[in-house]
Amino acid sequence: MFITVVGGGNSTPIFAALAAEAGHQVAILTRRPAEWDKNDVGFVNEDTGYMGGKTELRRSIAMVTADPAECIPQSDLIFLAGIPIHNNPEVLKNIKPHMDMSKKVFVGSICAYGGFNWVAADALGPGEYSLFGTQLIPWCCGTKVYGRTGVVFGAKRLLRIATEGGADADGVKAVLGPILQMDFLSDTDFIASSLWPNNPSLHPPILYGLFKDWDGKTPYDAADVPVRIYAEMRTESAKALVQMDQELCSIVAKLRVKYPKNVHLQSDFSMYHCVNENYKEQITCKWDTVTSVLTNKAFGKHNIPYTKVDAGVVPTLKHKFFETDLPFGLCTFKDIAVMLDLETPLIDAMIRWNQGLIDKEYLTASGKIDGAHACECVLPSALGLTVDTLEYGNRGSKKQKM
Repeated sequence: MFITVVGGGNSTPIFAALAAEAGHQVAILTRRPAEWDKNDVGFVNEDTGYMGGKTELRRSIAMVTADPAECIPQSDLIFLAGIPIHNNPEVLKNIKPHMDMSKKVFVGSICAYGGFNWVAADALGPGEYSLFGTQLIPWCCGTKVYGRTGVVFGAKRLLRIATEGGADADGVKAVLGPILQMDFLSDTDFIASSLWPNNPSLHPPILYGLFKDWDGKTPYDAADVPVRIYAEMRTESAKALVQMDQELCSIVAKLRVKYPKNVHLQSDFSMYHCVNENYKEQITCKWDTVTSVLTNKAFGKHNIPYTKVDAGVVPTLKHKFFETDLPFGLCTFKDIAVMLDLETPLIDAMIRWNQGLIDKEYLTASGKIDGAHACECVLPSALGLTVDTLEYGNRGSKKQKM
């Protein structure tokens, strides 16, 4: 296969090297091709339970380019893997002119939350492409040297692949399994993936617990604030994490009633279950949700981004924690909750707090996501979906469950 990895972020050198190792031709499509060497792409593996304990993988690939015309037309699989998901709509629109819509091409995202199938169908329009996404990122990962070396802190021990209809009718798991070196891939659909515990279920409540009373200006003493977002979680963050978990599970419970035949919505959506089934032995204390997050080795090296100022530090607001998890996560949850006539007090509070910090208006006094900047959000209602059509999205008539 010819595989194009879109983006240059943490997961790009990892997936690119793995795909090349599996025997595929690989291209990286990035805005910064000059900072990459196509003859040396790879990653360090710190997870002794992944790849048979192999500590590093390096491979050459076919090309690194900023021009979609050089890689998209011949691609059999296009994977948005190294970009924040709030960039997905623009990226998909940019590659659309170079796709042959009569050709069966896999188009996927490394994060299937945020209604990827809704967004992709809206951006790409009609076509024979097959949408997929990993329900969660396959690894907790980072970057050691941009354009050269990534790092895997901890790989998933279970991973679901979202497809249209949830039964993998086009067989993308058979392609991804050997690439990811994961022989345990299983099925899910996009509505389950959009509500599965993920970044918007973790980052906002932890940060809200820490900074909900911050005025957006006054610096903190660096010694008074945590460095690690998960491993140094504090009491108010823990409380918010648990309440967020309860509110998200309440949305899923309502959808189960609406879609009683959807087997993927019958799973346990609790944060505790999700973290433990994915990281297993990498978690040292499984007492409850909070300890499972706190003691997850794969989570342990992730930091809170701060900006140094004259009198100390302030949270960095130009970051995916504040700019992606809100419009592609919390606001999506709220829009679905409104469809279901369900109250979500913490989600509402976090939206109001976050939108104030980044000078946006999403949630208004109406209780809906209908503010001045609502067009920036992934809102199923704005895409013409209703509570009756959420399950399949706007390509539902094309891809029905088996």
